Amino acid sequence: MNKSKLIYLHVWTGDARQARAVIEPRFPGAEIVELSHQELRAGGWRKQLRSLRSLRGNALVVFFESLNEAPQLQLVLWSGLIHHCKQTVIADGLGNFRTYRRWNWIWLFPKMLASAFIDAFTLLISLILLRLWRALARPLAFARASAESPLIAYVFPYPLVKQVAGGAISHIRGVLGGIADNGAACEIFSGVPLPAEVFSVHEIPARRKLFLFWETLMLSYSLRFAWRVTRFLGKARPTMIYQRHGRFTVAGALLSRWMKVPLVLEYNASELWMADYWDPTRFRTWLRLCEEVSLRCASLIVVVSEPIRQELLERMIPSERILVNPNAVDPDHFYPRCGGKQVRQQIGLSADEIVVGFVGSFSYWHGIPILQQAIREIFRVSPQEKIRFLLIGTGPLRAEMGAFLQDLEQSRRVIFTGIVPHHQVAAYLDAADILVSPHVPLPDGRPFFGSPTKLFEYMAMGKAIIASRLDQLAEVLNHNDTALLVTAGDVQQLAGAVRLLSHDEGLRQRLGTRAREVAVAQHTWSQNAARVLAFTQIEPTGLLRNPTYVPQEKVEKRTIAS
Repeated sequence: MNKSKLIYLHVWTGDARQARAVIEPRFPGAEIVELSHQELRAGGWRKQLRSLRSLRGNALVVFFESLNEAPQLQLVLWSGLIHHCKQTVIADGLGNFRTYRRWNWIWLFPKMLASAFIDAFTLLISLILLRLWRALARPLAFARASAESPLIAYVFPYPLVKQVAGGAISHIRGVLGGIADNGAACEIFSGVPLPAEVFSVHEIPARRKLFLFWETLMLSYSLRFAWRVTRFLGKARPTMIYQRHGRFTVAGALLSRWMKVPLVLEYNASELWMADYWDPTRFRTWLRLCEEVSLRCASLIVVVSEPIRQELLERMIPSERILVNPNAVDPDHFYPRCGGKQVRQQIGLSADEIVVGFVGSFSYWHGIPILQQAIREIFRVSPQEKIRFLLIGTGPLRAEMGAFLQDLEQSRRVIFTGIVPHHQVAAYLDAADILVSPHVPLPDGRPFFGSPTKLFEYMAMGKAIIASRLDQLAEVLNHNDTALLVTAGDVQQLAGAVRLLSHDEGLRQRLGTRAREVAVAQHTWSQNAARVLAFTQIEPTGLLRNPTYVPQEKVEKRTIAS
């Protein structure tokens, strides 16, 4: 192998094909070896160092979808002192292309040294303060409802989440829509722009520029975020603070303590557990402290499933502070015949093709390896099958799935759309005849704790659904009534269910109609928000919308939701 022609490509975010299109003209005739982002993340820092030291070639290219959304550029540049390639290249999908050789580190060193010092100081101070706070943290009691409209401060203190997508954005919009439906007032404070049609959004960006590790930026950002929110609100005292739980933040807990306002923590999973099994991270001690402080300060912890409630009980959280509130859907946004025909025309799908749709973040719990193997199996058994797979979204397993299905993508049997704007997702789902949710069991054997937003959106679309027979999925869906349920992780069952539905239009229509009926009657965001407000003793002041099933003849007259 000619080392001078060897290029290593690490796609941090974005699409591998896009990355190759950017770097191939820069290195004509080079042999490109792709490094698995999944394997590097899962291996821990020691394995990452060994992998970097083993690289010998012309260049290591690290590709991002956008350098503006790459919080660890300085850390990536430090890798140039570890690997044995002649140059380190940082590139993105916008055409940015930066080349660094060893002599460049002379002028990079002062900035990196300053960043490392600030990181170390932040870690030390936050470790001391978080340990003290954890020992003293106590939740506040909710006040009795007043005659005035309640004011909710919705906080999203995550400045590095540059592109909120998938289930996260569905949940955020759903919660905010449910709050509005119940007549409560809301001020939104966020580290990034959030789509909120009803309430105003106050963006609080991260200003700190010198850092190597994004985790330290998040630790210091909590202080800045909480201070800015208190300055904005002034003497106005919200009825409650509502925060979505995430990594390395205690912003909601700080606000609760400073303003003497109860904190409602939306807790979808333990970040410690996620770090152990799906999404490794550094600085686990700080991660654990942040999570424990947030849980101890929360007056109400809203969880999406019973297994998460059981986990919190095992962590000695009193049951009266926990509300099980599964995810939901806005049936006025997700409904049949809302633009699928137009989407089919745009992407070149004919009316006689059976389209199997999937939307998600292409991450570990979505069953991506099972889905890609089932797709292979379907076309292995029936090469001439007129089935097309429409895969919507992106995520850490997207590159691996694209490589596995490369030939089927080239023949247009598999179509990757990438990230679709949230207001267009319903139309893309409407383009499908069958929607799949192949979630897999959790790696440590515990009950599946998820409540996938896509499940409820699938139901509201009135499409035939294939889902894994797992915990809440099997509780929400009934086999052969609202969906076909298959054994989680069983490739043959998933492939067989797709083939069965692809040949039975009547069954598809029956399952889809019934699924929408149940979604509209039992699983709306209005109902979801009403349960939270009732639990906190805040009486809804508006009219709780109780949508009813929309007959097919009326659905056909609707236009695409904006």
